[in-house]
Amino acid sequence: MKTLIAAILVCFVVLQIELGKTEEYGKPIPYSFGYSIDDVHGKQHRMEKGDGLGRVEGSYGFVDERGIHRIVHYVADHLGFRAKIVTNEPGTANQNPAAVLMESSH
Repeated sequence: MKTLIAAILVCFVVLQIELGKTEEYGKPIPYSFGYSIDDVHGKQHRMEKGDGLGRVEGSYGFVDERGIHRIVHYVADHLGFRAKIVTNEPGTANQNPAAVLMESSH
């Protein structure tokens, strides 16, 4: 009988902890953030926004002091993660490996 009571108490405590986690985070809400850095090495940026319903989209990238750039645009939603890379980096070419579109102007 003592074992049964102990098991019930453990289950009760675990259930309370799990319920508390749900209340702690609540429902997702829309958000957005971004930043830009401009220094002697070039420019960097990052922007992202989420709609609170599971869709996130954004971009990040850089331009160095020689004008070489790479920008990654991405979307993550119920269809998965998809990215498009735009660059003029030497040695790159247009391609689509692993469903990531890469556009090169080099």
